[in-house]
Amino acid sequence: MNKDKQKEILKIVRQNYEEIAESFDETREKPLWPPLVEFLKEVKGGEKVLDAGCGNGRLLRALGTKKIKYFGTDLSENLIKICREKYPDNNFSVADILNLGILAEYDFDWVFSIAVLHHLPGLDLQVAALKQLKNKVKADGRIVLTVWNMWSEDRFKKMLWKFFLLKLIGRNQMDFGDVLFDWKRSGMTSKRYYHAFRRCELKKIVKRAGLKIDKITRDRFNYYLILKK
Repeated sequence: MNKDKQKEILKIVRQNYEEIAESFDETREKPLWPPLVEFLKEVKGGEKVLDAGCGNGRLLRALGTKKIKYFGTDLSENLIKICREKYPDNNFSVADILNLGILAEYDFDWVFSIAVLHHLPGLDLQVAALKQLKNKVKADGRIVLTVWNMWSEDRFKKMLWKFFLLKLIGRNQMDFGDVLFDWKRSGMTSKRYYHAFRRCELKKIVKRAGLKIDKITRDRFNYYLILKK
């Protein structure tokens, strides 16, 4: 994928979340996926946690009453505004996962990136994002990463093969596994982009970022990875 197309998609992703922030907040009130909840049990009081791509802050809510040092970042100003209103006693900043250097804090015990990586177009940006997370976690810390398991869903499979065929005939400039579609809810339409990862791709980008896989699992909805330096 060329750089101009990547910039175009990144702009679409940013605009999408600004447009759907309120609806996104409403649809993310349900509990987190059970495998992720199990990972959260390992977070101990007093530890330092970075939530890169915090959305509406539901990871913080899932951590409950644990006395942790929490920092949430997101690309969307509207979602950060929602987080600050919901959780005024915590730290939230507008920050791109591709530029976490603007966040002064580092040496986190835990770095979470939940359902973020599949919004980044191109192998180079996906690797760059993991390197940003790597720079923030302490030497013996852990990175917890999730991405959608889109190949398990028939509705996404149809879109994926559609864009693949369009690529074969030169009418799609995105990478194989990329989809772009209209997100519709409450009378509003907004463009939405995803990359559908396979297990082998995830292993590849983790290795290129200089990280190691401590654990990788999947269910019908997601891949779950625990990474370490």
